Amino acid sequence: MVETDGLRLRRAVKEDVERLWEICRGQTAEEFCLWGADLVYEYPPRLEQMRRRFEALSGDVVLFAAECGGQVVGFAEIGEMDPARRSGVLARVLLEKGQRGKGRGKELVNLVLDQAAKVLGLEEVKLIVYAGNLRAQRCYETCGFVRGEALLRPGRADAWWMRADLRGRRGDGQPIHPSRNDG
Repeated sequence: MVETDGLRLRRAVKEDVERLWEICRGQTAEEFCLWGADLVYEYPPRLEQMRRRFEALSGDVVLFAAECGGQVVGFAEIGEMDPARRSGVLARVLLEKGQRGKGRGKELVNLVLDQAAKVLGLEEVKLIVYAGNLRAQRCYETCGFVRGEALLRPGRADAWWMRADLRGRRGDGQPIHPSRNDG
């Protein structure tokens, strides 16, 4: 378990799935797709489907739950872990609406990246972000991600690959930016 002044991060347990569903069920189809939920869940979300997916998670996927004030307010996943390359993919970063616009997204992503580096032993994390999701892109850049190649997929919105080098994580929920002398 890892904490900052606002969020506490831990591995999700099966009892958290109902909270994940509660956060999701009020979303529009567009909101649901923005965080990649449509790649693993049907819309509208169904609790039983979410429970089945959680139970089927393999060892190369870790679902994290973020708490604030003792209540789960968000989730994030690290998956597609490759031990040989020491890499993984950050996916399905989700915060309840009341937690957005307060810096909680950056806090959540930084906590997950710290866990990816320290606990999972990863040196690199990639993610896919929709080209039109500028708010998420800014969040990820603040957390140390650098935009890479475009991802053009028929029938889906254009997106970008982004990559974060975790070898320079300070361990306090903040990345070391190569352009600043703060490490």
